[in-house]
Amino acid sequence: MKKNMLYLGIVYFICGILLVLLATFTEFSFEAFIWGLSGAALGPGICMIFQYMYWSKPERAVDYEEKIKNQRIEMNDERRVMLRDKAGRITNQIMSYVLVILIFIVSILSVFSVMVISKWVLVVLGLLILFQFICSVVVYNKLDKKL
Repeated sequence: MKKNMLYLGIVYFICGILLVLLATFTEFSFEAFIWGLSGAALGPGICMIFQYMYWSKPERAVDYEEKIKNQRIEMNDERRVMLRDKAGRITNQIMSYVLVILIFIVSILSVFSVMVISKWVLVVLGLLILFQFICSVVVYNKLDKKL
């Protein structure tokens, strides 16, 4: 197993510990956010360290090589690549519809004064849809030139 996995795990673990100490010894209005970040850093850090320790044992070397070989095959399998591409396209379409529906609901709620929402929220959601559309066109054109 690569040493980078161990080093990255140690960095995550240290960041998590520092965030726990920060959240414990200071008073912030966003203390819950810091606790969440500490958990988000500690969890993967501990997992990466234990994975490195587990797979780097000599008796598991053959199993690890087989696992890596199977992962490479699965990542480059044409059917799986096609399925991932199709899933990404469908997810992009679903998110576009969700954003449009969300803008519609938020604007109706603000018009009828059910919810007091800044107009900037609607503008940001609209810009998000525009950004998603522009990104999909740019990525499509780059892939079209590349392939």
